[in-house]
Amino acid sequence: MERPDLPLAEWIVLALVAERPSHGFAIAALTAEGAEIGEFWYISRPMVYRSITRLVERGLITPIGPEESDRGPQRVIYAATRSAKTAVSRWLSEPVAHLRDVRADLTTKLLLLQRREASPARLVERQRVVIDEIEESLRAKEHDGDSLSRAIYAWRLEHVRAARGLLDAVDIDSTRPTVKTC
Repeated sequence: MERPDLPLAEWIVLALVAERPSHGFAIAALTAEGAEIGEFWYISRPMVYRSITRLVERGLITPIGPEESDRGPQRVIYAATRSAKTAVSRWLSEPVAHLRDVRADLTTKLLLLQRREASPARLVERQRVVIDEIEESLRAKEHDGDSLSRAIYAWRLEHVRAARGLLDAVDIDSTRPTVKTC
């Protein structure tokens, strides 16, 4: 299966279902404001349910039965397909290609790897290569153009520095990834 082209919200929902079968309410609880994932990347409850619908339509997750509840309606439990689990594992190890994706995509991948108690070493190593390539490209242009162009290149180079700082702070030697504190 080719890697599906999904928006970040759908990747997050798929990754959570790939961890263990779950229902939309439980996933929405994890992605709510201030929750484990929602603290860094908030996904509204309606967006979680829309994501589930789209993932079912694409054949990436499938309903496996209801969960009885004393409070409220039955909840449908979903499980990820084998190919979806493989796609999630691949996606979690892929570096982001653009600096703009570090804040959302890369940090989310690091959080999801931590939830799985998986080492982020491969992702961090691969991301460093991409960041180095981005920096090299920016350094080649940083003195070109007018003052505004030079200011933008300088600003983007600061983003490279910040991304490298994030990667340096991730503890890749631990089996349970954590961010080092100073």
